[in-house]
Amino acid sequence: MLQRDYFIRLIQEFMAAIGRFLQKDIDQRTDEDLMDIYRQYVGDYRTLRNLTVEEAIEYSRNEWKPGEQLRKLEMLAELWYAESTFKLHPLKDMLLEKAFRLLDFVDTHSTDLSLMRREHIREVKELLDNNRTKKLTE
Repeated sequence: MLQRDYFIRLIQEFMAAIGRFLQKDIDQRTDEDLMDIYRQYVGDYRTLRNLTVEEAIEYSRNEWKPGEQLRKLEMLAELWYAESTFKLHPLKDMLLEKAFRLLDFVDTHSTDLSLMRREHIREVKELLDNNRTKKLTE
């Protein structure tokens, strides 16, 4: 029970950190700020940011405790999404796609029903679809 409470508090702190990051003006969001959030909550930025979705899932199995894997994968997806908000195409699309696929994996494999997660998946998918449509019309 204490471990679960600790992890819930950790997730709340993480979401607050991501929220503060996303509330900054786009030109004030920095890689250093994002690296710090990675370090505090999931691990090394240079390692995790460049993983494919499949590699991230495998990394979680090797590096994180079983009870933490899905939650940390969801955090990683949120970090990929956050980074996509201040990057340019095609990196933006790649990060959005990875975030979408990882959130979908977590949603499929989690025993916790999260309406917020499902709404965020819908929003990310909509962003991806809009970017694809925009590319077709250019």
